Amino acid sequence: MNLIEVLVYLDDIIVFGKTLEEHEQRLEKVLKRLHEEGLKLSLEKCQFCLPSVTYLGHVVSAEGVSTDPRKLEAVASWPRPRSVTELRSFLRFCSYYRRFVGGFAKIAQPLNKLLQKETTEEGCKVSDKNPSAPGPRKARESIQGEWTSQCEGAFVTLKESLTRAPVLAYADPHKPYELHVDASREGLGGVLYQEYGGLLRPVAYVSRSLTPSEKNYPTHKLEFLALKWAVVDKLKDYLYGAEFVIKTDNNPLTYILTTAKLDATGHRWLAALSGFRFSLKYRPGVNNRDADALSRRPYTTEWTGASFVSRNRAPSQGTD
Repeated sequence: MNLIEVLVYLDDIIVFGKTLEEHEQRLEKVLKRLHEEGLKLSLEKCQFCLPSVTYLGHVVSAEGVSTDPRKLEAVASWPRPRSVTELRSFLRFCSYYRRFVGGFAKIAQPLNKLLQKETTEEGCKVSDKNPSAPGPRKARESIQGEWTSQCEGAFVTLKESLTRAPVLAYADPHKPYELHVDASREGLGGVLYQEYGGLLRPVAYVSRSLTPSEKNYPTHKLEFLALKWAVVDKLKDYLYGAEFVIKTDNNPLTYILTTAKLDATGHRWLAALSGFRFSLKYRPGVNNRDADALSRRPYTTEWTGASFVSRNRAPSQGTD
């Protein structure tokens, strides 16, 4: 539609404004454009001049973006998966809202391992050198015999975390960012914050598991990896061109930018970070529990809280 006042996803259109007057002007502009193009709206499916709306399974308001309570009713009452199919369905549903859960990737690791076993079994191939070797094994479906206490804990924690997920603040490019990062032997984690009303509010959560080679890194290199990965690989859209503060519970990491004792990998990471403007500050581990938790809970896959809604410059919008 070439209109900056709207967001469009297929046949879902959301119009927003800072004030009721601005909202009405933008709405009139959108309706005029639809009329010019010969497009009709279903009045029964339309909502006008509301302080918050449900859009693509999310509740969008002036405060930020949150999960849709109606959708999460299904999670709260979800029965324990008995098969690979049921488990995959549960994880796919939860993954849609993973941006609201700190450490989602790590929480779900025990459940993901069951799916990895399925992939391994399905991936067996007949050897070209030994045609008489057994072919692919029949993939197992039932997981009841493999459901451990760790799986049950991950299943329950996912449901509880989703039902009390926080409201993610909109990213405001005019406000400074604060990034908390941490690494452990289980994975990497980070939380991006901005201050609203004197309080730090989460804008995005990011986390991922470690590769086999990364698990052999010394502690200081893991912490450096967490910093580089969060800034360069996951949160670049937010942080590039902005001045921000990075807080870590690894004190030696605060000297990483000035040390000459780096291997080739470290120098590459340092070069990748050279295009960003930030300062490093030490934050004792007792105060770094957010990023620490993201790096230590069980993982499934890499994930991030970044999405089209959270990157919207709309922290002050009042009417949708």
